[in-house]
This record gives sequence, C-alpha cells and structure tokens, in this order.
Amino acid sequence: MTAEEARTLWERTKALKPVVDSCRAETDMERRLPDPIAAAFMDLDLYRLILPKDLGGQGVDPLTAFDMTEEVAYYDGSVGWNFAIGANSGMIAGQLPPETVASVFGTRQAAVAGSGPPQGRAVAVAGGYRVTGRFAWASGIHQAQWVMGGCFVHDGDERRVGPHGGPVVIHVLAPRADATVIDSWHTGGMRGTGSTEFDLEDVFVPDSHAFMMFGAAPKHSDPVYRLPTSFFGFGLTAVPLGIARAAKDGLAQLAVTKVPAPPRPGLRDQQHVQYVVAKADAMVEAARLAVRNAFSSMWAEVRKDGATMESRARLRRASVHAVETAIEAVGMCYRAAGGAAVFESHPFERALRDVNATGGHVVYQRAMMEDAGRVALGLPPLLPMF
Repeated sequence: MTAEEARTLWERTKALKPVVDSCRAETDMERRLPDPIAAAFMDLDLYRLILPKDLGGQGVDPLTAFDMTEEVAYYDGSVGWNFAIGANSGMIAGQLPPETVASVFGTRQAAVAGSGPPQGRAVAVAGGYRVTGRFAWASGIHQAQWVMGGCFVHDGDERRVGPHGGPVVIHVLAPRADATVIDSWHTGGMRGTGSTEFDLEDVFVPDSHAFMMFGAAPKHSDPVYRLPTSFFGFGLTAVPLGIARAAKDGLAQLAVTKVPAPPRPGLRDQQHVQYVVAKADAMVEAARLAVRNAFSSMWAEVRKDGATMESRARLRRASVHAVETAIEAVGMCYRAAGGAAVFESHPFERALRDVNATGGHVVYQRAMMEDAGRVALGLPPLLPMF
C-alpha cells in the first residue's frame, strides 16, 4: 500500500466518527448497527480490507487493520467490534476455491456473519451437505450477505470420525436469505453488535462453500492465510484497548470541566484523579505495545518459515492480558469520575459495560491464558484455537 493509499484509508476511517456519534442512542436501542453506519462500512469497503488485492480486496496489512479497529472502537465499542469482525472476514477466503471467493467477496457488500464453534449438523449428500442448527454470537448478521457456522459432519445418522478419533468439523457458508435471525441479543454491554443467533433448517450447502477452519492447508499463497488461529484474538484485542483509551480521555476531559462544591478542590487538582489518568494511560499503552510487538514477531515468522508455538503463546498471553488490563483501566476511570460516571452523557457507563462484555469472548477466557502457560511449561495447548 502506498503512502497516499494509506492516508486516504485513514481519512475515510476517521470520517466514521460523526456518523457513529449521530447514531449512538439508536445503536443501543436497536441492538444492531444502524443503517447509516452499515452504509459507511460498505463505502469503506471494510469487508475486503485484509483480502489480498489479487482476490479483489484492499490488501491492508494486519497491523494497520488493528490500528484502524482501535480508532473506531475509540468512537464506540460496538461499532469497533463489528469493524474488527468485518475487517477480518476476508480471512476465510484462504480456505475457499477461487470461484467461491469471487461469489462471496465480489462486491463491497461482502459482509459475513457467523459462529466458529460447531453448533450445527451437516449431513453429507451428493454435491455438498444438508445443514441444520442454531448458531450463536453472529456479530453483524443484520448487515450480512452471508452466514457461516461450524458443523459436525454426519453420514446419515452417524457422526463422522476423523483419523485421530475425534469428530470431523467443517464450516459452511450460506446466503443470509437462507437463515432465520433469532431476536436473542438482549445484553448490557456491546448492545449494538447485533451478535444474536440464527437458524439454518435443512439448508443445502455445496461442497464449494464448505471448508475446514482449523488444520487445513490454505488454497491461496498470501502469507496472511498462513497465520494461526491466534490471529483472530489479536484483531479483536484492539476493541477493548480503544474503549479503555476513550474512558481515560473522558476522565481527563471531565477533570477540566467538573468543579465540585467547595471546599473540595477541582477534579483536575485531586491527586487520585491525576494518578488514575496517568496510570490508565500507561496501562493501555503498555498493553497495546505488547500485543503489537508480539504480533509483529509472529508475522515475521509466518512470512519466513511459519509461526512457532512460542510466538503463538506470546501473542495469546499478550491479547488476554490486554483485555484484562483494559477492563481494569476502565474500572479505575469509572470510579475516579465519581457520580458523573452513571450518566449516559459521559462515556464511563457505556465503556464499563462494553469492555467487560469483550472479556467474555472465548478468545479472552482464562483457558486461553492457561494454554499459553502450558506452552511455557513444555506442554502442548489443549485448545484448537492456538
């Protein structure tokens, strides 16, 4: 990407802020991205951001996408989360045949929403699979053109078993029109992500739209498709960091404008507020640097010989630590803001519920850090997403 292309991309990304600000209340009430934000995502060609240029994408490098995600999450956590999901949706293209990539990612409307864990049943039939199941956590499904879900493969009534004795799992892509969206996304945090459930009921999915997410060799030579699954957690980590940075800046702004009743000093002159502003800033900055550095090292390995287990563990622990740090930083800012923190006119209550909601995602669970510890102790990880 040339310097001019990068500058234009950043200008278009920052142009999202007034759109996000104008839709803030609507985002919460509708529990999905409002149409103006969804349209702005299309204008940015978000869903082909990381997709290589020879596949019709923008070919943006992962670190730039990470920084862009943090910027958008600074505006709003839910919008940042959907930005992260959308920016990385081109990652599945590496497992698809060229004709499928062309049909799925041929236009700017190439939004894919889905769920990674196997929650469906794919019965093998001639030319593909008949898929049935309910799939959860489908962030951005309301603006999606395609849905994706993980399925256990069945031959008739029997679950197919792989060479290592475990069940065979595939992921399937189906048109959004074939899915029934379930209105189950009633949450405190991350309301605007629309991360609700959907049903597929005996939907035929051709072989060309089924793929193995874990363990299969990529069909495209771009190094982005040689990244291990720990990359998914890396991309999302920018969201809690952006939320925490917004809470810290919100506290700094409040400290200048809030004047407590005498004899208490102004918020800016209170030492504990000064400490929290500096400490939260240091925490978020250190966490960001650790995540970016860990990914940069792994990215260099991927482009050369492939990611080592040690570099995967480093990125995984840095990502989990970053979200835990962001949660702590937001809590500190919320407490230091005093009574102002409970009002929706300030960023603190939204940041508190949003950043804690990000911590519930599977990539930030305690088990992920435990797996990084297993690698440090010379043991293999237990989870496939490593």
